[in-house]
Amino acid sequence: SPAHLVPKVDCWPPGAFKQSMGCVTARQIVIDKELYSLRETAAASKLSTEDLNKQKGANVKVIAEVQTKQRDEIRVLHDRITQMVQDTSEEQRRVQESQSDEIRVMHEKQSKEVRKMQEDHHSSLSEELMRHVDEVRKMQVEHRNTLRSLQMEMRFSATPGRCCAVSMAPKEMIAPTMSSPALPEKSLKA
Repeated sequence: SPAHLVPKVDCWPPGAFKQSMGCVTARQIVIDKELYSLRETAAASKLSTEDLNKQKGANVKVIAEVQTKQRDEIRVLHDRITQMVQDTSEEQRRVQESQSDEIRVMHEKQSKEVRKMQEDHHSSLSEELMRHVDEVRKMQVEHRNTLRSLQMEMRFSATPGRCCAVSMAPKEMIAPTMSSPALPEKSLKA
């Protein structure tokens, strides 16, 4: 450094620079300035670090509060989802039960209707069979009466010398043939 730029000791605060025979060298001044600026930088850095630590502490508290709040919200959401799943499962179970009950009732109703139809059909068939049996009996009685009346007519109309008149017994007249079945003995007596 040029010598004319070096200040004298009396222009600096006391004790700030080393004095050497009343004059301070340029090198000492530069070193003192650097030390002073380093001290100031260290002090500012210390203050800045303290402020930063205070901010970090405040931020850590805020972050912890936010995380706690988020955990609580997530827990509430999980609980709501679980409740929704349970409600949906319960609703599906109720629907399945109601459908099962409905199907059971329909099956019972159909079974009753089928039994009633079977009973009605059976009774109608029984009635029809009885009606047919009665009709067959009536027809047998008619037929027997017709045969008896024909036999009586043949007996009265037949004269003993005719060749065409054949006298037959009633049993022989209604004897079974290949085309008609035999009538029971009871039907002949009636």
